[in-house]
Amino acid sequence: MILGWLRRLFDTTPPEFDAAWRPILVAGFQHWSLLDQAELDRMEMLVARFMATTDWEAANKFKLTEPIKVLIAAQASMLLLGLDLDGYDDVTSVIVHPANVRLRGNRPSGGGTFSSSPTVIAGQAHYKGPVLLSWAAARRGAKFPEHGQNVVYHEFAHRLDMLDGITDGTPPLEDAAALARWTEVCTAAYDEVRAQGSPVLRPYAGTNPAEFFAVATEVFFNQPHQLCEHEPALYAELRSFYRQDPAARVARPDRSQQQHQGQ
Repeated sequence: MILGWLRRLFDTTPPEFDAAWRPILVAGFQHWSLLDQAELDRMEMLVARFMATTDWEAANKFKLTEPIKVLIAAQASMLLLGLDLDGYDDVTSVIVHPANVRLRGNRPSGGGTFSSSPTVIAGQAHYKGPVLLSWAAARRGAKFPEHGQNVVYHEFAHRLDMLDGITDGTPPLEDAAALARWTEVCTAAYDEVRAQGSPVLRPYAGTNPAEFFAVATEVFFNQPHQLCEHEPALYAELRSFYRQDPAARVARPDRSQQQHQGQ
């Protein structure tokens, strides 16, 4: 197998977006239909590049089809839509499991901490290594964003966090002023989640700052109005970083829908 980084090094031909992928994305990825034409044009470029440069691995004899790859590629690319990045160049491969994975043994758990307790995961991002994903979770997150969770957004948010070499919940920012503002806002929101919980961020966000950023990214894209209502300063920071405004794309849910989601 030719590694993705070798393809990127020697192949200068721009990858092409296959028109057959459009109905797959319209049917399986709810956020795709919210994009305007300029956003779709960039997304098609990003998806084509991800498909062309990513090394894919199927775990546990899973049948890894092209539609599955396209749906994962589109979700990973959504995070790059407004950024000055065209791909995740240091991702060595994407390993797709059919469902969640049980981990055993001593392992890093993020934020400089380690764990030896058995745990079930839907995804895992390794620094300058592979990204592991559960297809069941990835499919569910793409189809039902109103649930607030998306394993692909979560794990690739970790990859953005890792770009500066430190997994600390702070991705590379424009300047010192942006860093100071980000630190102030995110630290306050993180401390609040740990102290008393949040109506919009699930408790896992309080695990460590890295998980806080990944969970906040999921909610930013999936439940933007709720995040804007309950954590307006955090929403503003994520909007500034991602250079996207999901709340402007998504219709505001009515009260009955919000109450149903909160049950």
